[in-house]
Amino acid sequence: MDFANSLLQLVSNLWGLASKPLGYICNLKDNVEALRKATGDLEASSEDVKAKVEREEEGGGAQRTNQVENWLGEVQEFEGGVDQVLEEARECDRIKCFSRCLPQNCWSSYKLGKRVDRLLNEARELQGKKREFSNFTSPLPSPVILAIPTVKTVGLNILLNEVWKWLADEKKTGMFGLYGMGGVGKTTLMKQINNELLCTNLKFDVVIWVVVSKQVNEDNIRDVVRKGLNIKDEIWDGWSQNHRVHHLLNILAEKKFVLLIDDVWARLDLFEIGVLPPSPKNGSKVVFTTRSKQVCHQMGANETCEVSCLKPEEALTLFEKNIGKSLENCDDDIQRLAKDIAKECKGLPLALITVGRAMAGREHPHEWHYVLTTLRNKPHQLSGMEEVYHILEFSYNSLSDSIIKFCFLYCCLFPEDYLIDSHDLIELWIGEGLLGDTDDVYNMRKSGEYVLGSLKMACLLESETVIKLGLQFVKIKMHDVIRDMATWIARDHGKKNKLLVIEREEDMSTKGMSKWGEAEKVSLWGKWISNIHRAPLGCFQPKTLIVRETNVMEVPRGFFESMAACLMVLDLSNNNNIMSFPKGICNLISLQYLNLSRTGIRELPKEISNLTRLRWLLLNNTRKFLIFKGAIASLPLNVFSSWESSLENEEEVVEELGRMQGLTDLSIKVNKSSSALKIFQSFQRCIRRVGIENCEGLTHIPISHSLKGSGNFSHLEVFYLHNCRMLVKMEINQGIGQAPNCYCFPSLVEVHIFDCGFLDLSWLVHAPKLQSLTIRHCNLMEKIIGDGIAREELAGSGLFSRLKSLSIEDLPKLRSICDHALLFPQGVEFLIVGCRGLRKLPLDSNGMKGSFSIVAEKDWWEEFEWDPAARVTFGGPNVGKKEEMTYGEAARKIKDESIYYARIGFLA
Repeated sequence: MDFANSLLQLVSNLWGLASKPLGYICNLKDNVEALRKATGDLEASSEDVKAKVEREEEGGGAQRTNQVENWLGEVQEFEGGVDQVLEEARECDRIKCFSRCLPQNCWSSYKLGKRVDRLLNEARELQGKKREFSNFTSPLPSPVILAIPTVKTVGLNILLNEVWKWLADEKKTGMFGLYGMGGVGKTTLMKQINNELLCTNLKFDVVIWVVVSKQVNEDNIRDVVRKGLNIKDEIWDGWSQNHRVHHLLNILAEKKFVLLIDDVWARLDLFEIGVLPPSPKNGSKVVFTTRSKQVCHQMGANETCEVSCLKPEEALTLFEKNIGKSLENCDDDIQRLAKDIAKECKGLPLALITVGRAMAGREHPHEWHYVLTTLRNKPHQLSGMEEVYHILEFSYNSLSDSIIKFCFLYCCLFPEDYLIDSHDLIELWIGEGLLGDTDDVYNMRKSGEYVLGSLKMACLLESETVIKLGLQFVKIKMHDVIRDMATWIARDHGKKNKLLVIEREEDMSTKGMSKWGEAEKVSLWGKWISNIHRAPLGCFQPKTLIVRETNVMEVPRGFFESMAACLMVLDLSNNNNIMSFPKGICNLISLQYLNLSRTGIRELPKEISNLTRLRWLLLNNTRKFLIFKGAIASLPLNVFSSWESSLENEEEVVEELGRMQGLTDLSIKVNKSSSALKIFQSFQRCIRRVGIENCEGLTHIPISHSLKGSGNFSHLEVFYLHNCRMLVKMEINQGIGQAPNCYCFPSLVEVHIFDCGFLDLSWLVHAPKLQSLTIRHCNLMEKIIGDGIAREELAGSGLFSRLKSLSIEDLPKLRSICDHALLFPQGVEFLIVGCRGLRKLPLDSNGMKGSFSIVAEKDWWEEFEWDPAARVTFGGPNVGKKEEMTYGEAARKIKDESIYYARIGFLA
C-alpha cells in the first residue's frame, strides 16, 4: 500500500514536471493565435497613443512623457520579436509529422512554445502599463526667448546696432528708452531686437517680451513675466498678488535677464510688478518703447534714442515693398507718381505701409494720380488712412489736459511743412485765450513753453534748427501726417469744416469762398494769394483769421462786416504789400489780438479806440514811421510792441503808454533822449524789450535800483543801444563795487551795444542770466568789466555764468574783457574781430573744464597763449568739416596757411 502511494506520488510529481513543457508543445497552436490577437490589440493601442501624442505635440506647447516614450519603444521592440516568432510558428506548423498532428522536432517545438508563452505574458504586461498612464504628454517649458514674427526692416539698422551695442556691453546696465511718434517703427525695431537675441547668445538667462499699451494691467504683465520664468499655472494660481510679486522678485534676483517692454504710455514701476530693477550687480537690462520722451525720463532711462521717420530713399523702398512689385517694371508716370506719393507720407512707416498696400495691384496712372491728389487735399478719404489717424490719435488722447490738446490742434492753422516761430505760436495761444488770463502775460509765456515742451516730448511737434546769416534759430515743425491727423480731429473727425487753411488763389474765388461758411478758424498763407476779390458770405463768422506772407495789397471794403461781433484774433503780419490800415478793423468789437507786424502800414486811425476789448497790439518791423492819429491810451492793452519800428509822434505815444493801467508787456524802440529816460524812469514794471537809437544828446541813463526789488526791471529781456556816441554811463545807484544781493536786470538775456561812448560795461554784473553780448564800434571802450570789482564779488554776481556768445568787433582801445578769470559755461563762443589791443581772454586753462570756441583773425591767434597739448578742433568760421588736433598744431596751421580768420573749438 505504501509502495503504491509512493508510486502514485512519484508519477504525480513527474507529471507536474512534464505537464508545463508538454503544454508548450500541445498548446502551441492556441498560444500562437492568442499571441497574434494580443499583438494586434497592442498594436492598435500603440497607434492610438501615437495619434494622441502627435496631436498634442503639434501645437508646440507639449511633449510626450518619458513613460509614454519608453512604452512606445518597448511595444516597437516587442512587435519586432513577435514577427520573428510567428514566422517560426508558421514554418513549424507546415512540417508536422504523423498526419500533421505532431511536430517533427519536439525540442524545437518546446523552445518555440516557451517563447510564445513569454511573449504572450509580455503583451499582457504592456497592456497593463498603458492603463497606468495618467498623462500622455507634459507642457513644454517656455524657451528662453520666443521668436516673434516680423518682416525685414527698412531704415532701422543704425538704431538696431546702437541698442545691440548697449546690450552687448557688460559694463552698461539699466534701461534704454526708445521714443518716437506713433507708427514710426518702434515695435518693429523691438521685434528685431528680440529675434536678434534669439539668434545670438549674449549670456542672458532669460529674455521676456511684454506689451503694456495705454490701459496698463499689472496683473497681465506679471502673468507674462511668470510664463517667461516657467512658473506653472497651478503654482501661480495658488499665490496671492503679494506672494506673486515677492516670488518674481526672488526668482529674477538670481537671473541675468533682458526685459523688452513695448508701448509704455506712463511711468511703470517695475518693482511693483515684481521685476527687480536692473543694476550692475545683476547685469540685467530693460529696453522699452514709448511715444513720449518724458516717459523715458520718468522711467529713469540711462540712455535714450529717438526713432525718427525714414529718409526719402528708405521711405521709397518701404513703399515699394508694400506695393508688392518693383517700380522699375512700372509705367514711367507711375514711377514718378509713386515717388510723389511716398514723399507725401514724409517718411512715416505706418503711412507708407498703409498707402503702399492700398496701391497694390493698381496698374493705371490715373489711379495713382487720384491717390496723390487725395493725399494732398483729403487724406482721410483714402483707404486705410482713417485707421492710421486712429492709431496716431492715441498720442493726442494721452495729452494731460484739454489746454494742451487745444494748443496742439491750433498748430493746424500753419501750412504744411511750415517752420513755426515758437514765440509767435505762444503769443497766438495767449491771444486766443488758450492759456488763461492775458493780464499775467509773462506767466502765460512760461505756461506756453511748458505746453510746447509737452507736445515735443509727446512727439507731436518737432524741433528743427535753421541757420540764417550765420545764426542758429530753433523752429517748431509739425509732421505732415500728424498735421493731417490733427486737422481731421479739429474737423470732428472729418465731418465738419471748422478749420480752413488756404494757400491757393482759386480758393479765394467766389466759389472757393462759399465753403468758408462753417469755419471757426481760417488762415490764408503764401505768395500765391495776391488778391482778396470780395467779402465772404454773410454766414461767415470766424473767431480767428490769419492772413500771412501773401501778396495781398488791400482788403476789400466790407470784408470784416460779417465778423464784427465774433472775430477775436486777427493776424495780418508779413504782408509787405498792405500799405494802408483796413478801416473795417475798427468795427471788430470783440477783437482781442491784432498783429500788423512787418506790413507797410504807416498810419493808425483814431477809430482804433473803438476796439474796447483789444489786449494785444503788435506793430513790429514796420517799414515806415508809424503815426498814431488818435489817442491809444483808452485801449485796454496788456501787450504793446513796436519793436524795430520807428514812431513818428514818439514822445506822445510814450506818454500815452505811460497812462495805460493794464499794460504789462512793452517792446519799443525810441530815438529821443526824453523818451529813453522816461522808459527807464516809468516803465520798470512792464518793459520787456527796449531799443535806444541815434540819441545824440543822451549822456547817461540814471536807474533807481531798489534793494527790495520793487523798482527792478524784472521783465527786461532784450536791451539795444545803437549810435548813442555821447552815452558813457549807466548810473545804477547800488551795486557797482560790491556784489549785488538784488539784481537790477534779473531777466536780461540779450544786450547789443553799437557805436556808443562807454568806457566799460561794469553794470552787466546786474544781469546774471545774460546769454548773448554783442559790442561793436565802441571807440573809447578799454575794458568790458572795469576796475573796482574784486574777484570774489564777480564770482558772487554770476557774471557771464550763462553766456552763450560774446561778440566783440572793432574796439580799437580794448585791452581786457576782465582782469580776473571768469567761469564761463560749457559751449560758450567768442567772436573777436578788429580788437588788436586784446591779447588775452579771462580764461583759465586749468579752470576751463568745459568746451568753448573762438573765432578770430589770423594775427590775433599769433598772440594767444594756451596749452599746446590741449585737444582742439580746427576749421573755418562757418560750420563745415573740422579736424581734431592739438592746439600747437592748430596754431602752426594758422601761421602757415593763407587764411584770414579761423575757428578753434577747445574740447573738454
